[in-house]
Amino acid sequence: MPRAGAVPARQRGLAGILAMLLAVLIVALAAGVVLRQYGKTAAPAQHAEPGSRGAGAAEAPRADATPRNAVERARALEDSLRKQAEEHGLRIDDAVK
Repeated sequence: MPRAGAVPARQRGLAGILAMLLAVLIVALAAGVVLRQYGKTAAPAQHAEPGSRGAGAAEAPRADATPRNAVERARALEDSLRKQAEEHGLRIDDAVK
């Protein structure tokens, strides 16, 4: 004989499915946010007039946004930092003399 406040087995199964669907929805939303932060998905379209440069203006995607160009830019930055460090070292050496 079932207890007075007991939930039938079918309803417990339905509650479990709903909990799993809620968990999947939360994970999907979190993944979407992370992908947008890393720029892997298209951002929502912003409507702006052509030529407007206000805070809500949509910017055209840059042609140099590929990973290969990012690596090249990082190497160029590294080279310029090394040159600046050498120049700074030479200035320090000249000041000490």
